[in-house]
Amino acid sequence: MYNKTFEIIKFYAHKHQYIPASIGIEDWMPNHYILHTDIDIPLGQSRYGGPVIDLPKGIEHPENLRYAGQIDLAKFSPFDKTGLLPKTGQLIFFADIMTDTGKVIYTDVTNDELVRHIVEHEDNFYSGVLIDKVEADTESFSERYRAPEDEDEEDDADEDGLFYDYFTGTEVSKVFGMFTHCQLGKDEILEVINSDKIVLWQVGENDFNDEGVFSILIKKEDLKKRNFDNCEYYWGQS
Repeated sequence: MYNKTFEIIKFYAHKHQYIPASIGIEDWMPNHYILHTDIDIPLGQSRYGGPVIDLPKGIEHPENLRYAGQIDLAKFSPFDKTGLLPKTGQLIFFADIMTDTGKVIYTDVTNDELVRHIVEHEDNFYSGVLIDKVEADTESFSERYRAPEDEDEEDDADEDGLFYDYFTGTEVSKVFGMFTHCQLGKDEILEVINSDKIVLWQVGENDFNDEGVFSILIKKEDLKKRNFDNCEYYWGQS
């Protein structure tokens, strides 16, 4: 496992973060924050959170959940070396991070068939970030180890003198690869990695989240069958 390599689809944040216009820009907010009414978001544009939601016709915002984002599969699937993702359509994510519950909607319609909804609130996922760049990459479990930095870490080092870093990987946003949750131990992470579950979506701290990682897991067979009813939802607070 130590040297095992995983194929991933990595993605990056747009420079602006947009917030509901009903909140308004406060003095404490960074200068890259703008109102959702001041940013052009094409229908179906991949993004994380925010008040602007594109849904297929006839589908309403799920009750008691917050919109966590969506991905345009036509933009992501060209970088999918596993062949597991649908080639076209949208994956749309909703969640309640306080209860680790959520819903994933898969729709195979063209972007211009989506219907825009505006849902402004001040709860989790209230701000939005467009997904800018998408690329194929790899990662290895060995990346989660490093040289100890103090005596406590030396005491917890393995037989090779390396320390398992709970926070490695939190700065990455991706599809597939290793499960990341800084509040879980190495054995718990390995249990997921060695199971039939895969990372459907991970949004990390590379300009999406200030502190914390949002992840959705799905069983491999469920993804093959396009069954998104049994996904698992995790918020790892760093």
